[in-house]
Amino acid sequence: MPGEITVTREQLMSLATAARQLRNPPAQLPPGAQAGERVARQTGRGLNFDSLRRYQPGDDVRLIDWQATARLRTPWVRLYNEERERPVLVCTDQRLDMFFATRGQMKSVAAAQIAALLAWRAWHDGDRLGSLVFGDDHLHPVPCRSPAASLPPLLASLESFNAALPARYQSGTTGPVTLLSVLIRLDKMMPPGTWLAFISDFHDLDPACETLLARLCRRGSVSAFILLDDLHLRLPASGELGAYYQQVRATVSLTPALQQRIREQTSRRLATLENRLARTGCRVNQLVVSEPLLPQLRPGV
Repeated sequence: MPGEITVTREQLMSLATAARQLRNPPAQLPPGAQAGERVARQTGRGLNFDSLRRYQPGDDVRLIDWQATARLRTPWVRLYNEERERPVLVCTDQRLDMFFATRGQMKSVAAAQIAALLAWRAWHDGDRLGSLVFGDDHLHPVPCRSPAASLPPLLASLESFNAALPARYQSGTTGPVTLLSVLIRLDKMMPPGTWLAFISDFHDLDPACETLLARLCRRGSVSAFILLDDLHLRLPASGELGAYYQQVRATVSLTPALQQRIREQTSRRLATLENRLARTGCRVNQLVVSEPLLPQLRPGV
């Protein structure tokens, strides 16, 4: 598995086999699925022409191909097959706030792993794949196209954005890229009917972001992957707790009362975040970065 501080291209490539254990994204039919197993979000018949055959009693007369019928002088009907392909768009947060962990891997590393796993899943399914990886200063979009063309630049972006975080942590500087600016870009590049996987801690979610997320949910399916550290559940009842954020250091003396208050406030904040995202229409997944990711993803994304 990838390292705890940064990831490499080779480590992301090694996740290809593990991605086969993931379920297909929401509203996407898995190979071999029977018709009617899932309702399509698109309006209309949503079928692709397959072939012609002679009319048989009981066939829908609306499927008669009148040109073929006139030419061959016997009734022929058009056969269709279901369109199973759905574009997949993976959006990955690699900003400074994601470079955090109290044990195990950084949130930024976990985000890169999840993005690679979902991208490899799209590769195995043959789905069109797009991506948007963003840091504090800039973002790198790749439009939805064949996975053979879009997977390599996604893995390269994950590696480069992730590798830049340790140096940025030393300077403690953030940049102009916000969740809102990323959503504005997604609004311009997300095709209708897309499944969007948005991987972040959503620390700067605001009402404007919620409005854009609701718009994207009306255009396709959106899954929000909230990455979190479970320190609030593991705090000791007493002792000294050191903290460092944006060049500010602090030490807190823990008491049982303070431990309980931190636990309650953090749990309440995470529940509120989940509810806000769910109200936009997103399917919300909370993932603990210190725990193995694949079992947390396997029940369905």
